[in-house]
Amino acid sequence: MKKNGFTLIEMLSVIVIVSIIALVLIPIVSKNIKDSKVNVYNNLINKMLGATSDWMIKNTDLLPSDGESISITLGMLQSEGYISTDLKNPNTDKLFPADMVINISYVKSNRNNPKLTNGKYKGDYSIVVDVNSGTEIKDIDDEYTVVELGASDNDVDTIIYKDKENNDITLREYSLQFISNGLNVEKVDSSKVGIYYVYYSKIGGDKKFTRVFNVADTTLPEIVFPENDTVSTSISSFDLYDNVECNDNSNICKLMITEGENEFYEALSNKETGNYVVKYQATDGYNNSTTKKRVIEITE
Repeated sequence: MKKNGFTLIEMLSVIVIVSIIALVLIPIVSKNIKDSKVNVYNNLINKMLGATSDWMIKNTDLLPSDGESISITLGMLQSEGYISTDLKNPNTDKLFPADMVINISYVKSNRNNPKLTNGKYKGDYSIVVDVNSGTEIKDIDDEYTVVELGASDNDVDTIIYKDKENNDITLREYSLQFISNGLNVEKVDSSKVGIYYVYYSKIGGDKKFTRVFNVADTTLPEIVFPENDTVSTSISSFDLYDNVECNDNSNICKLMITEGENEFYEALSNKETGNYVVKYQATDGYNNSTTKKRVIEITE
């Protein structure tokens, strides 16, 4: 039987056609990828500029006077909640460093300046993101870290003094400086909420980087009910808060009943037996809250 197949000329023709199509499409695809990275990059810079504008609104007393300028860092904006902590530079596929500088200048007398690079005007101020500032952290997992309120000193030290391989970076190559509220402090104090800037300086070298540690309360308060949730109709009065515990690591815990209180007391007053659901809410000093339901049986 005669079998049909591709001839050498036909195969070469297909290869030539595919090559021509590839030569046409590859530059187009490469340009689209490059344009996409540029758009993502510009959007991130605009987010930083917008976050800085929000920071300026809340910190008018810190803004510079005519001819002066101030500098803040991306880490400051992140630690104070103005912008997220996962901003990745599409050109390097790495996070923008927390110590990247954002300059704010008073420019009322220079409003005819050309368009700013990586910046914008807000009223009489120019805001410029210095994308060439800051350092990439090689040995540390995160530039911004949340430390849980009440964490032990050992847990905090593990976060601050260890690299990815659990080696002690201070003994090996770095000296540290701790800053809180603009003042030098001895350590990150996990017993109270606050923002700490830790400056790492390489011993015998010029490598430096900054990490931001936010001591925050993210632990939800706990509600503990009594073991006995049975009430007899022979009781004339009953306190729904009696022996109900409200615990939190901030040592502040407010307890309230949000549902079922009136229904329970009305049933007890009318000596109506049955199961009644009472809903409690616990709130700590940092607005973390927990809700929990308690089933109480009214018996004869």
